[in-house]
Amino acid sequence: MEKALQAEYLQTLGIVQYVSRDAVIEEHKSAGSPSLKAKLAAQPGAFDTEPAQAKSATGESMKGESVTVESVATGQAAGKKSPVAARINIDFESPAQSKKSSKSSAKIAPQPVDQTTAAAGQNRAAELAAELIEVQFSLWQPNAEVLVCSAVEGALADAEQMQLLTNILNALGAAVSRLPQMELVEWPPYANAEGDEKDVREFLSTLLQARLSTRPVTYLLLMGEAAADWLLSAEQRAGSKGYGQLALSAGVTALMVPSLSAMIATPQLKADAWQVLKSVSFAPSSS
Repeated sequence: MEKALQAEYLQTLGIVQYVSRDAVIEEHKSAGSPSLKAKLAAQPGAFDTEPAQAKSATGESMKGESVTVESVATGQAAGKKSPVAARINIDFESPAQSKKSSKSSAKIAPQPVDQTTAAAGQNRAAELAAELIEVQFSLWQPNAEVLVCSAVEGALADAEQMQLLTNILNALGAAVSRLPQMELVEWPPYANAEGDEKDVREFLSTLLQARLSTRPVTYLLLMGEAAADWLLSAEQRAGSKGYGQLALSAGVTALMVPSLSAMIATPQLKADAWQVLKSVSFAPSSS
């Protein structure tokens, strides 16, 4: 398409082109058209000494900056950006390169991950998981002489285990027809309670001592290794050797026997329990 026809189309669409004055004069001379001066004189304000203020993309005037064919062409010839071109970030020499650099400058560099902090957080989470302690004990007191403490191994005692305990107590003279209401002691005592092994032992020891103070007994029947391990102090555990009897105080003796579930799973363990209990006798229950 001829440049003149292209310019006419663009002018019809309202698109303004800026070209150098020399290029326009040369084109009109070669085409035998009226002089550029005559054509420009026909346009109002074409030779105003104060050029019209150009508006920016936001609609505000860019005062003090003239947007003319001459200013743009002069800037190109000198290899410099015109004030307007500099303001709207136009590079007449390499526009594609300018856009590329603009986009690349907007990229945000990824932040490096602090591996030390991440590893520390994982280690702390593992430590907290390892410190989480959950223990439960079932308590029965069939008479004024004995308090039974049995570790809960996954689930509360079932009917078979409770029947075995009833038989053991009756063999020692307790004469109970059924076990009394079970009491449950557990750690943590409430949701989100925190504590290490020392805290758990202090809690259980305090609770047991308070119970024995309010309702004193002669025997503390500890069923299962977990019961002896958690409810006895370090000195008491050091003085015990497996199953057997251990004096806790002047008036209280601990009887350490296999757990109910262990004796049901391995009946031979009932003989071990009997060796510990055969010298003990309870008064008949008042219930």
